[in-house]
Amino acid sequence: MKEFTIVRGLFDTRKRQLIINKNLIKFENKDKREDLFTIISKEEIAGVRYGVHFIKGLEFYIGREYQIFIQNKSGKEFKIFFKLFYKRKLQEKHQLFCDIIDALWQYFFNDILNNYIEKFNCNQNFTLAGITFKNVCIQFDSKEISYEDLSVKKYYHYFVLYSKKDQYINKMLNYLKDKDAIILNELLNCIIKNEQLRAKEVSDRPV
Repeated sequence: MKEFTIVRGLFDTRKRQLIINKNLIKFENKDKREDLFTIISKEEIAGVRYGVHFIKGLEFYIGREYQIFIQNKSGKEFKIFFKLFYKRKLQEKHQLFCDIIDALWQYFFNDILNNYIEKFNCNQNFTLAGITFKNVCIQFDSKEISYEDLSVKKYYHYFVLYSKKDQYINKMLNYLKDKDAIILNELLNCIIKNEQLRAKEVSDRPV
């Protein structure tokens, strides 16, 4: 079990408790004394997105809001967030965000990822973050890319999947804005690594 204390920002300085264990997420996101916590069980988790939203002043960025969205099976999103301004406690807040994300991966997201890997290995068709996985290719926006032709460019806030043969065949996904983009990125990395290993085994095979 992991426990965290979150202070949301300048106008909400109350210390709020976040508990993450193998069965559920419990966050003190309400203000009614008799009903302070929202709880989402592991079985209810149906989607995730997270990242950093930068807060802009009149002429430049003055702060950031760390955001984590967990969607349940009914489509409702559960938000965990906290802000900082003018880099105050930047290192502390950033580490808190990283520690929460690590705990979510440990207890929930790795299992979600492994479920999709199993589907892929069993040649099941499925859709994740708007990308449809078929036997020999992925499909999106009336386009398709074979697994041997697939590549990914990863950036801090987003990634781009594309065809190595024709880079105009591509799709960009944002970790914060696109549901399950972070899971998709990890799945694509696994698939690409396996393709590279398979290609190497073929090239190393004696004639």
